[in-house]
Amino acid sequence: MAGIDIATIVYITVWYLGNYYYNIYNKNAGKASGGAEYAFTLATIQLVVGSVYALFLWVAPEARTPPKMTFAQVMALAPLGFWAALAHAGAVYAMTAGAVSFGQIVKAGEPVFAVVVGYLAYSSKVSMAKIICLVPIIGGIAIASMKELDFTMASLLAASTANVASAFRGGENKKVMGTADIKAAVGGVGNAYAITTLWATLFLIPAIFISGEYAKFADFKAMWAADGKPGSIGNLRYNTIMSGLTFYLYNEVSTMALKSLSGVSHSVANTAKRAVVIIGSAIAFGEDMGFMKTLGCSIAIGGTFLYAIADDIAKSLSGGDKK
Repeated sequence: MAGIDIATIVYITVWYLGNYYYNIYNKNAGKASGGAEYAFTLATIQLVVGSVYALFLWVAPEARTPPKMTFAQVMALAPLGFWAALAHAGAVYAMTAGAVSFGQIVKAGEPVFAVVVGYLAYSSKVSMAKIICLVPIIGGIAIASMKELDFTMASLLAASTANVASAFRGGENKKVMGTADIKAAVGGVGNAYAITTLWATLFLIPAIFISGEYAKFADFKAMWAADGKPGSIGNLRYNTIMSGLTFYLYNEVSTMALKSLSGVSHSVANTAKRAVVIIGSAIAFGEDMGFMKTLGCSIAIGGTFLYAIADDIAKSLSGGDKK
């Protein structure tokens, strides 16, 4: 990772810290509201916080130039927002329903879902080298799941749903932002993420009603109002708002960091981030990281890293053979 400037190091540091603290705040908000009972409400509020921040940057003097888009161009980003909403909701549910470390291990399986969704929905294909690397990812998650007793099925299904949605989000982002006129109208990755967040917020609001959480909204409002007062459990309001702010910031900063990295450095950074969050959250919440869970986690993360650089390795070996 030679040649990385100070700004990139700062971006990566803030990205890691933001991701770590987001998981801490998100889990604490879930614990304060009774686990995954209000997962969609929490996820929606988090996106609302991010949306307010994004809008503030557009109206604040000399903060960020707003996009100059037509109605049709804004609507073209709607599918991207839908998948972003589903990915976020699934991740929040997974992390609040069970151990954060376990949810993150399942999230490490994103490449598996990306391959399947890419092939079926976007006619994209991957090399045999990448396909082979899916084996340790799937195997590692299976091993890590064997001894996981903390709402395994709920976390597994929610995190898997988030993985599917993330795969579609990636495909839609590549398709839409690959259009020259839309890319120019958006005016940068910061604006692209802001618009996606605004769309995701609109799409996620109905989930509060569909899930039935709205019927218990009076109880949620009471917990929100009692935040920090005697008899309240945790700091619901503080942790929810902070989770929304850190979620938005770490996603935006990660984009800035990854723009400055090569493909391999990108993979190293992403892999290290996943390990930091899993280990850090396990320590913070006293989550069990027994031998099987640690082994499975290591195999899955290692497989994810190999998947990211598989083509580079294959090309290098092929070039070596020719010599």
